[in-house]
Amino acid sequence: MGADVSSIPKVQRRSLWMSIINSFIVLAVFLLLAYGIEWLVKPTFTPFWLLVTGILMALIPAAAWIFFFYRQDQREPEPKGMVLQVFILGALLAAAVGIPLLDRVFNVTSWVFTNTLTHILGGILVIGFTQEFLKLVAVRFSVYDSPEFDERTDGIIYATAAGLGYATILNMAFIVNSGGVNLGMGAIRVVLTALAQASFAGITGYFLSSEKLDKRPVWWLPLGLVIAAVLNGLFFFLYGTLTRPSISLAGGQVNPWWGLILAIVIAGATTGILSWLIQRDQVRKQVEA
Repeated sequence: MGADVSSIPKVQRRSLWMSIINSFIVLAVFLLLAYGIEWLVKPTFTPFWLLVTGILMALIPAAAWIFFFYRQDQREPEPKGMVLQVFILGALLAAAVGIPLLDRVFNVTSWVFTNTLTHILGGILVIGFTQEFLKLVAVRFSVYDSPEFDERTDGIIYATAAGLGYATILNMAFIVNSGGVNLGMGAIRVVLTALAQASFAGITGYFLSSEKLDKRPVWWLPLGLVIAAVLNGLFFFLYGTLTRPSISLAGGQVNPWWGLILAIVIAGATTGILSWLIQRDQVRKQVEA
């Protein structure tokens, strides 16, 4: 029997739609508050309040997106503690390895914006592969061998958690390095960065779980990593049309809107594919049961 999304019970589909609606309501309120505070208050920040603002602005979108992805695993949700563990590990790898490696070792911002070709290739081969490899490591060397990691959906859920942890550190660095300037556009950036980092990691997570459960050939997981890195690099290039390099990779200033629109399309399409993969796996499990 073929897997058909219509086989999902109506109650389960209603719960899924409610989680999607609730996530987007939270994000919409978050964006409105950021623009409202910027317009009405025009705040200036001390170092302490800048740090607090960076933490809050980074965590709210991450929490909304992790709720969105987590609630899609309706049949056998993963233990919250393990999801949190991978989220924290993704954040630690970003802070301890990812950002220092790109900023200080590769010194990306000094050359990646030189021309279009360098921007694209640097985004894919240096930034994309570095970020996606670290997010893969966060899953592969933590929960991968757990008995709880027993569905294709699990790889997506855990990898998106690692991606959101990684994005949280990127977003905190961006807010702090920008000095809290332009909260409205900053809010758009942190929401989109969280979605992109989560969805690209989710692609690798799917390949990882499929490798474990379906005994794929040796090139299978590297293929998933390449796809995720290419999407990450293209996103960086498109979103780069909105930013100019500053002190660190996380910094930037607002420029044209087309890059933002195209970046949203890439991140949104990747999220849609992940949702479809999760629902297909849920239906397969129901059919097999």
